[in-house]
Amino acid sequence: MSTASSTVLAPDWFTRPTCVVAADLVGKVLCRKLIDTDGTAKVLRMRISETEAYIGESDPACHSHAGTRTSRTEIMYEQGGVFYVYLTYGVHHMLNLISGAAESPESVLIRAGFLTEDSDRLVDEQLLSPDKQLSHPKQFAGPGKLTKRLQIDRDLYGKVIGLASAVWIEDDGCQPLISLRPRIGIDYAGEAKDWLLRYVWSDHASLSKK
Repeated sequence: MSTASSTVLAPDWFTRPTCVVAADLVGKVLCRKLIDTDGTAKVLRMRISETEAYIGESDPACHSHAGTRTSRTEIMYEQGGVFYVYLTYGVHHMLNLISGAAESPESVLIRAGFLTEDSDRLVDEQLLSPDKQLSHPKQFAGPGKLTKRLQIDRDLYGKVIGLASAVWIEDDGCQPLISLRPRIGIDYAGEAKDWLLRYVWSDHASLSKK
């Protein structure tokens, strides 16, 4: 499906190598359809500025490391193109997109983004101070922040990435300059904590961390 200026990514787009998917997602638009407090349907449009790749059983930072296969991680063994959402520290939902081939348990974490100028706006948030409104570049600067603002939780787990899930990704041709950085919050992962598997929109104000 496409509009005049953008194309909705099909699930098979995510079956490519995980690092390619993670890099290519920077600049794409994550769309979230929801019902606002006034009862109207809105689509929030967040342009992705930061992702992390988790590359399967050989990656000590990955939930499937060393073949760990549980009821929670079973979804990682699906073919790319579905959502993996989990709760961390009992507080924050993490939005992951399953990538690669079936039985290759890999994913991409969406870490940060910013609201596009053509995004719908929520009634209540527009009454807040400017630094609290979704248009502020730091409102989606972190994986827990963005799921909270986009009202994403574990109900999305296992659903196909597409319009039917009310969360989808569009490509409007944006191709920013990308830099590679070490992933964040994985000090337990030994040498893998230094792997350059975080893909960031170079020097963008919305990043969770430089």
